[in-house]
Amino acid sequence: MSKEVFIRKRLKLKVFFIVFAFFILYSSFFSVSHAKVYLDITSPAQRKIPTSITHKGTSEAAAIEEIIKNDLYFTGIFSDVAPEIPGAEIRIEIEAQVSENMDVYVTVTDMIEGVNILQKIYSASTNIIRALAHNAANDIFKAVTGRNGIFRTQIAYISVSDGKKELYMMDWDGYNPRRIVSSRLALSHNWSYDGNYIAYSSEGNKKWTIYLIDLMGAEKETLFQSEGLNLAGNISSGSRFAFSSSKDGSPEIYVMDINKKIPEKLTKSYGIDVSPAFSPDASQIAFVSDRGGTPQIYIMNADGGGVRRITFEGSYNTSPAWSPDGSRLAYAGRVNGKNQIFVIKSDGTEMRQLTETGNNEEPAFSPDGLFMAFDSDRDGRRGIYVMRATGEEQRRITPKESTARAPRWSPFKK
Repeated sequence: MSKEVFIRKRLKLKVFFIVFAFFILYSSFFSVSHAKVYLDITSPAQRKIPTSITHKGTSEAAAIEEIIKNDLYFTGIFSDVAPEIPGAEIRIEIEAQVSENMDVYVTVTDMIEGVNILQKIYSASTNIIRALAHNAANDIFKAVTGRNGIFRTQIAYISVSDGKKELYMMDWDGYNPRRIVSSRLALSHNWSYDGNYIAYSSEGNKKWTIYLIDLMGAEKETLFQSEGLNLAGNISSGSRFAFSSSKDGSPEIYVMDINKKIPEKLTKSYGIDVSPAFSPDASQIAFVSDRGGTPQIYIMNADGGGVRRITFEGSYNTSPAWSPDGSRLAYAGRVNGKNQIFVIKSDGTEMRQLTETGNNEEPAFSPDGLFMAFDSDRDGRRGIYVMRATGEEQRRITPKESTARAPRWSPFKK
C-alpha cells in the first residue's frame, strides 16, 4: 500500500497565521494507462469528451461527485452526459464507504476501448472531502490528458476589510479561504518558484519592507527595507528576486539573490519602472515603465540589457504576468476608461482582449497555462474571478459581499 501524506498544520507568527491545510490520503490501489492521451488540450479545435460521472453509496460520495464535476467541466475538456443516456466516451464511477474514516473508490473507464484507465482508493477523514475530491480530479485529468491538473493549487490574494489589506490564500475554486498575514497594509505579493514561500510588501514605522514568508514553517524574514516605496516582484527558479524601489527617488527595478540580499539596480530611466516579473526560465524580466510618456509593458534581459517595448496599443498598460511556457504575457490595459485583461505574445504580436465587462485587473496564469485569475468590479464589489486562458467561462470565486483583489496563482507543488 502506497501513501500520500498531507499534514494539516496550524502555524502562527506573532500575528494570526494560517497555512493551507494538508491532509493524509492513503492510496491502496493505483493503475493508470498513459499509453493513450485522449486529446490535444492545447489545440484550437479541441473537442470535448462526452463524460458521465456517477456515484454510489453515501452522501459523501454525492458531494465528491459534485466537486469533481465542477473541477473537470470548468476545463472545457469534458462535456456532461447523463449516466442513463448512451454516448459517453469516459465513465467515472465514485463509491464511498464511511466508518471511522472514509474510503473512496474511483474508477475511470474508456468506454470506446472498454478498459479502465484509472482505479484508485482514497482514504481520509470526512472533514477533508474537498481536498480528497480535488486530488481525485487531478488523477482523472492526468489519466485522460497526460497533463497535471490544477485542482490542488492555491490562489493568494489581498482581502480588503475594515480598512485593512491582508494577505489571504484559498483553493483554486474559492473555497477554504484563510489568512496568511495579519497586517494593516499588505501589497504586491508573489509566490516563489517552488510554491513554498510568498514575498510581499508591508508598510510599518514609515518604511516599506519586503518580507519572505515560509508557508511550511510560518517564519518570515526581511528581504529589503528602505525609505520610499518598495514593492515585491517575483522570485525566479534560480532564487533571484525582482522588486521595485523608490529609495533613490524615482521607482527603479532591482534584483538580488534572496540568500545574499545585495540589491542590484537594473533600470536607470527618468520615468517610473515597476512591476518586475521574471520569465519562467529566468532569462528575461517583464516590467512597466512610463519612460515613453505612458505606462507600457517592456521586456529586458535578466541583466538589464536588451530593453524593448511590447505594448503599443492603448495609453495605459500594466500588471504583466508570464504564461508558464514563457510564450505569452497577460496584462491589464485601459479601453474606453476601463481596465481590461489582454494577452500578447512575448514578441509583441497577436494581442487579444479577454474581458469586456467592468474594470478587470491583475491577471495571473494557472501553472498549466490553461486558466487565468484576475480581479474585477463587474458585480459592484471587487472580487477574484477565474476563466480559461482563452477568456471563456469567467466566474467569480470570492463572495460578492467581500472585497478581494490581486490574485496570484501558486505553482504546482513539487
